[in-house]
Amino acid sequence: MIRTAAAGISFIILCAAFLASCAAGNGSLRCNLYVIDEMNKKEIWLPRKDANEIDSYMKKSSKWKLIPRTANGRLDHAKAYEYAKAGKTVIASYNTGTSANGHVAIVNGKKPMAWSKGYKAYVPYATGSVRGRDPETTTLAYQFSADKEPRMSYFVYDR
Repeated sequence: MIRTAAAGISFIILCAAFLASCAAGNGSLRCNLYVIDEMNKKEIWLPRKDANEIDSYMKKSSKWKLIPRTANGRLDHAKAYEYAKAGKTVIASYNTGTSANGHVAIVNGKKPMAWSKGYKAYVPYATGSVRGRDPETTTLAYQFSADKEPRMSYFVYDR
């Protein structure tokens, strides 16, 4: 009985700390939780952390492969889409490099890429929670404004 109560209290403290760390950023409380839950469904482990920490984890993990940028230094949207279309798990991430929370979303390979004026390129669709709303599938440009591109990455899960 005591062990169960202690575990319950520990869980509540952990949840409160986790939610506080997410809320400290731009209010996008759900993007990381959504991506973590979707990865759990695929039996892919991600740390229960904020978007910046998920990005940092994927950069160091042997299970996630960074999709290199194109020769001109831009994100390789076509390669990310190609992997997703082939059934691979692809995550787009934005790490602020500060204490403000970034953003993560899952690249969708089922919808064709769409032109983005901001990116001046065709971009894939991605599924995620924007501004704390319920997750939805939108263009990458809606999930991440083009000014975020320098601090963004695409990762593919490499089993």
